[in-house]
Amino acid sequence: MMRVEPMMKNILLLLIVLLGSVFLEAHGPNHNKAEEAKKRGDYKAALKFSLIQLDEDLQKFGPYTKETMITYGRLGTFSQRVGEYVKALEYNFQSLNIQKKILDANDVTTATTYNNMGDIYAKLEKYTEALEYFFKSLKIQEVRFGKNHRTAAITHNNIAKVHRKQGKYKEAMHHFRRSLEIRQETLDENDYSIALAHSNIGLVYFKQGKYEEALAELRKALKIRKKVFGKIHSFTKKTQKNIDYIKKKMLVK
Repeated sequence: MMRVEPMMKNILLLLIVLLGSVFLEAHGPNHNKAEEAKKRGDYKAALKFSLIQLDEDLQKFGPYTKETMITYGRLGTFSQRVGEYVKALEYNFQSLNIQKKILDANDVTTATTYNNMGDIYAKLEKYTEALEYFFKSLKIQEVRFGKNHRTAAITHNNIAKVHRKQGKYKEAMHHFRRSLEIRQETLDENDYSIALAHSNIGLVYFKQGKYEEALAELRKALKIRKKVFGKIHSFTKKTQKNIDYIKKKMLVK
């Protein structure tokens, strides 16, 4: 079976760095403890320390302040990482309500929050809501950075994945191709994320039964991955397996 590839961690990191730097600002000892727990991969502990920090923020700064907004955002992130999606949404909504009161309408932090909420809704398989928030994020990104910025490529990719899950392959293809176009304009031709874009497009072609087109895209992905990761890396091997699988399907067909 041809496998869908997960979003790579450094793509998500790019989104945080470019869109949500405010969330990285620590303002209390429990923020620091939460950050250390996050680095260890202990998100339950990070959540615990952030809840303590929230109580301190509400008492010291009040409900509609930058500090409280930051903590709600971090609580949303950590809740999502431990699979508590409903709570993650609640925290993101709390952060968003504060953002609407204290930030500019097109602040990049709000774009990050919208993106996070879209991701959570997608995990809950609430695809209409996921698309709503991804498009809200995209709108702000295009205002702040322009239509051809790398953050827009990430969001187009997120939108495309939701459409793919809905079985709306025409719409998915449009956004995957838009994501690829932006990456080709802004990144080195052998950047790994361009390989990911080709792979995603190949999967949509495969779902549509267009095996020749799928193979063409996967071969482009394979070429880049061999250059970037080498022949024995798991990403390269996975791409080769997908190519071999499609070839077998074509023989049966």
